[in-house]
Amino acid sequence: MDTTYDLTLMPAAAALAVACTMTAAVLDHRHGHIPNAVTYPCLLGGFMLAAVSGDLAGIGLAFAGLLAAGLIFIIAFAAGSCGGGDVKLMAALGAILGLWPAIDVTLASLMAGGVIAVFSMARRVQWSVLARTVGLFALLLPAGFRDAASVLKPRETHHTVRFGVAAALGLLWCLFMPDFTPLSFVR
Repeated sequence: MDTTYDLTLMPAAAALAVACTMTAAVLDHRHGHIPNAVTYPCLLGGFMLAAVSGDLAGIGLAFAGLLAAGLIFIIAFAAGSCGGGDVKLMAALGAILGLWPAIDVTLASLMAGGVIAVFSMARRVQWSVLARTVGLFALLLPAGFRDAASVLKPRETHHTVRFGVAAALGLLWCLFMPDFTPLSFVR
């Protein structure tokens, strides 16, 4: 199975993908959502590019890319872990890029999102509360793990990662460092 691809050989698709993700990243960062006015034209543009450049086989690769990039986000959306705009953005990217580039950009975007989440969590940590809780846990540990673990109750807060930004970073990673993408290590 050949997973190699070169986004520089697809300049129209790369340009559309960059325009789509950069617009989505800015809007997601500023407003917290990715509007349909961004994702639907990008999705349609992906299928139009596929039809123009690759006829029926190109449309099939665009649909396969849509499924490959969008499926994991549909599952995450059903679990409440991402928004509908994230699903549509990744599906549109899949349609624009085709199967293997879509998988690579999705993996790179998920990795970028993970890094963003770690930095976001570290920024929100109340270090004095964390130190006090860990100290109390250590003091209670001789009494038993259950008693000690009772002090480790998580705070009920809901923070999200703006995935439009992660998608843009993942795409740029695959464009500018093609020899170091997630799929490049399994080729």
